[in-house]
Amino acid sequence: MRHALRRILWIVPTLFVISLAVFWLLTPRPTPHGTELEADHPFFGDHSPPRFVNTRPTNVRDRALTLMQRIASADPGEELARRELTRLGGAALPHVLPALDSLDPRGRARVALALAPLGSRMNLGTPEELRSPESAVLFWTRFWQDRAIEFRPAVVKRVVARLSEKSTAGRREDVRQLDTYALPELLDGMSPVETPEDVKRVRRLAAAAARIVERPWRVPKDASVGEARGVVRLWQAWWLEHRSDYVTHDGAERVLSMVSDTQYGRWAASAALNRLGISASGETVLDLFLARAPVTLWLLVSALVGGWLVGITLGLVGAARAQRVPDFASSAVAVVLCALPVSALSTAAAPVALPGLGHALAALVMVLGSAGLVSRHQRTATRVALDQEFTRTARAFGAGPWRLARWSFRASSVAALSLLGAQLPGLVTAAFVVEHALGLNGLGATTLRAIASRDIAWLMALSMALGTALALLQISSDALLAAMDPRVRLGLLRKRGAAE
Repeated sequence: MRHALRRILWIVPTLFVISLAVFWLLTPRPTPHGTELEADHPFFGDHSPPRFVNTRPTNVRDRALTLMQRIASADPGEELARRELTRLGGAALPHVLPALDSLDPRGRARVALALAPLGSRMNLGTPEELRSPESAVLFWTRFWQDRAIEFRPAVVKRVVARLSEKSTAGRREDVRQLDTYALPELLDGMSPVETPEDVKRVRRLAAAAARIVERPWRVPKDASVGEARGVVRLWQAWWLEHRSDYVTHDGAERVLSMVSDTQYGRWAASAALNRLGISASGETVLDLFLARAPVTLWLLVSALVGGWLVGITLGLVGAARAQRVPDFASSAVAVVLCALPVSALSTAAAPVALPGLGHALAALVMVLGSAGLVSRHQRTATRVALDQEFTRTARAFGAGPWRLARWSFRASSVAALSLLGAQLPGLVTAAFVVEHALGLNGLGATTLRAIASRDIAWLMALSMALGTALALLQISSDALLAAMDPRVRLGLLRKRGAAE
């Protein structure tokens, strides 16, 4: 038991290594998108972070100050920098406005004018104040002198808490004038969603966030708890991707961001927060998996149980009547089953798949597909067992071939049992083919759509599920082998003693 528990615990680091390998295969090398100017600078365009380690994690402070310098120096990227600074919004103000005095007068005026679209979005000032160089510099200087205290975490938390309790014009305006600086509290306040009162809270917070970043994810007036949760999941997925644009990383958080602000880190966080992540269809991967898995599990269990029973029976018949008609007949059937691909069996079964018989026909195809290989292993192992001394002695005392085959079953079945773990990946592929051929709504159809759309969340979850199933099946197979073959059990005991 202790040995089995130790092997089960080893599944966790094994799955971690598998996840790294699969993620590396599924995700392309991160490259910047956009113009050549955008590609030259990490603060422009839609960039994918590194896969596993981000040695230079960025945050809103770094972005804002770099954009400010580009605007102030009037370099060729000034227009792009203006748009990016507007996107960063209120989260950039605590870093840009205190640094205005460090710029020369012309640069200070250019930066102040670049903040005009942001001022309009935050409902601050008049067009005359925001779009005249001298007036804009004076406006933003006075704004920061009067309102700097509002850009503090404790103040923002209180403002968002008041909005979450009740939506009034004044409270909405308070959040609006904090702009993207309020996003961390807005997103954090959306969870959990358990009751109708939570739905109302999420409606207020989601509307404020949607107004700030111009996203359509709002909660309708008569939304259910499930619909509100769906909106929250969309916001959480967006926040995982864009959080580093609106927050600073200081101290230990900066070190942590070297791992979290990566493609793998974002996938892992999404998987932990959103029930294994959000699939391309918008559903959570776990909910989608639970809805589709029963069909595929039915086919796999049919292949493992039914295929082993049929295959072992054919193997015993052939071994008991070697070089006779039963042996020739069972061997011919096994060879045909091994030679016929599952796709051919599925295609042949599809025209006769009447309504209500699809699952039964699919199970039959899976049984036939796995029985042939098992029967060959079982026949060979049984013939070897029948040549052992104990069977020759029993034959000398008058035991018949059927009784000898039954007595040798415990020793001969080891070869078939050893296939349990190794055959699972092939059976999963076969199940996907059968589902597609017979029109069954299992994991296969969802996986094909995920491959076409590069749905990383689904493909990663499927890989983790298959890795876990394969590990558990291999442990079960080894336990059965030890129970049925004393030699295997003795070898395990010796290995365990040597390890201790």
